[in-house]
Amino acid sequence: MREISFRWLSNQRSLNLHLIVEGPSHFDTIHSSELSDPTEFTTPSALILTLGLAFEGNEENFEHYAASLAAAGVHGIGFGTGLAFTQVPQVLVDACRRHHLTLIEVPRATRFIAIMSAVSQEQARLNNNAQFALHRQQERLNKAAADGIGALIAQSSRELGAAVAVASASTTVSRVDHGGRSAEAAAREAAEQTGRGAGTSTSTGATITSIFGPTGRRFAVAVTRTEKFDSYARALIRHLAGLASLLLDHPDTTAHTILGALALDAQLASLDTPALQAAFHMVDHHGAIDLVHIVAPSPSRLARALANLDKAEPPLFVRPDHDSALIALPPGAAQDELWSKHARYLRVTVLRNAQWQELSPTLAASLAAHARSLPMGAVSQYSSEAPTWLAEPGVPEALGSRRARTVGLLAAHDARHGTELAKTLRAFLVGNANLAAASAELSVHRHTVRARLDKVEKLCGVDLSNPVTRAELLLLSVSG
Repeated sequence: MREISFRWLSNQRSLNLHLIVEGPSHFDTIHSSELSDPTEFTTPSALILTLGLAFEGNEENFEHYAASLAAAGVHGIGFGTGLAFTQVPQVLVDACRRHHLTLIEVPRATRFIAIMSAVSQEQARLNNNAQFALHRQQERLNKAAADGIGALIAQSSRELGAAVAVASASTTVSRVDHGGRSAEAAAREAAEQTGRGAGTSTSTGATITSIFGPTGRRFAVAVTRTEKFDSYARALIRHLAGLASLLLDHPDTTAHTILGALALDAQLASLDTPALQAAFHMVDHHGAIDLVHIVAPSPSRLARALANLDKAEPPLFVRPDHDSALIALPPGAAQDELWSKHARYLRVTVLRNAQWQELSPTLAASLAAHARSLPMGAVSQYSSEAPTWLAEPGVPEALGSRRARTVGLLAAHDARHGTELAKTLRAFLVGNANLAAASAELSVHRHTVRARLDKVEKLCGVDLSNPVTRAELLLLSVSG
């Protein structure tokens, strides 16, 4: 549960509460009990609401009551007056001061259920805010990961307010110290272990480690700071560990993928060598291949999708490029199950049973444009009717000039302000100008999509209600 400030609670005017003794500043659970010793049924950091019915005629027992609650880790007492007691007994006030318990007077007109309801609503609001903040933090980590492991670790340190390091048992890959703390030793120590990582907390700070990688190439991420890690910080650390794993064990670092990418690069460069022919005949001895171009919403999502290809047989060639990849597979191998659970996050175009010699920069550009024109989760057969003229002389230059004044402005704005205007525009246009479709793809409310599109119109000086304008922007969005 999210922590609530006693000061916030006492400031809720509708409840008419009176803060009598200031002890701990926060609580995270609230419940009522009329037991003389409710410690068996309480949790640490709780606020106990009571009318003191068990102490009518024996107020001296409040001393033991307060001592027991404090020993159980309870943070505060909400004492209801006007029924068993007309005012808060002085012995209870003194006991709360001695045992460092917050004491709040609850007038008879204020129902306990009203206090519980107010606390529940505030906790829900804080949880929603924290969930939204976590989502934005994860997005910033995704963007940082595109610039490499060093950028990812630096951004993680800023988001968590902590020292962060990633290391093997013998080598520190990257580290960022924070507040005089270093996580390097913890990362190296964890990388030597065979477990899955753990969290430790002491009076001087907290550390969380996460281990990943195969035996013989094991890495660990360690995060350490003064404050303890709540559930949202832990979730962000798990996301960090996943991204670090993808970067350090990324499929394009394997020899097989590197050689495959080189073969595709050589063919696109129009080289003609016996070695190149032999390479493609490893995929299929007749020289036939299925060509696939996939586009993912982020480099990390692309890496996850490509990770499934590591076990593919017979060999295939992969040429990753930021958030997309060109893939050459044996004929008939480009099946939907190739992408497993990642399919709903991809845009996939497939050209079946082509000769490898047909692969050219023009065809590669057309495959890429076709894939980017698809809605999220779509797998579509490539057709020769696709706009191959996009790669003809003069066309890329003209498109580039116009793109710089439109979608290029959006990309620059997104980079500066952490927004998603370009992504929103593309989803809107690919979805046939349907707000609901764009909202579903982006996982945001339709009003949010509408507000972003209003911003797009102002920045680019365009009218999205004009179908000709939409067609132009769609072409610029998918051909870049």
